[in-house]
Amino acid sequence: MNKGRAWLLAYGVLTVVHLVTIAIGETWSQLITKVLLMPVLAVWVRLNRGPTTLLVALVASLAGDFLLQVDQLLPGMAAFGVAHVCYLMLFVHRARRRSLLVVAVYAVVWLGALVLLWSGLGDIRFPVALYSLLVTATAVTSAWNGWRPGLGGALFLISDGLIGAGLAGHGFAGRDYLVMATYCIAQYLLASSLLRGDRR
Repeated sequence: MNKGRAWLLAYGVLTVVHLVTIAIGETWSQLITKVLLMPVLAVWVRLNRGPTTLLVALVASLAGDFLLQVDQLLPGMAAFGVAHVCYLMLFVHRARRRSLLVVAVYAVVWLGALVLLWSGLGDIRFPVALYSLLVTATAVTSAWNGWRPGLGGALFLISDGLIGAGLAGHGFAGRDYLVMATYCIAQYLLASSLLRGDRR
């Protein structure tokens, strides 16, 4: 985890710059900084000999970032779906304790969110339901691996939940900012925990 610190610092700087571009509404800068985030994080992972499956997750996330930024919702969801399948493979394999309580809590969260948003999702209800199930599964399995990945999984779920709220017509000021802030932190926590092998 000590290799390539400059790349990790670059990821942090890019995250801050991207959040600033959201705040000032600079569209092209948002796109450029957004599509640079995951490649920079992936270089850091590669330098630290991270698992190939994690690199695939980050590449799929890059594709999802770009597709969502250019308003290609369903292809973007599919790309992120691939990323979450990769995370599931990694976290299920590494889990030592598989708590049914965690499953129950997140099941309630998933069902509750769907009930609240269902009427506003229209034709994308079922794709959103399926994708959100994958994200929730990532949250569950990451929590089985300790607090660090668990926090990452929870933040990823919050980020996508905020996107879902917007799709259902429940947007609010600062939502885009919160979406990306939670997302960037989540990706770092998930990736770094897989490099560390955290199970704390």
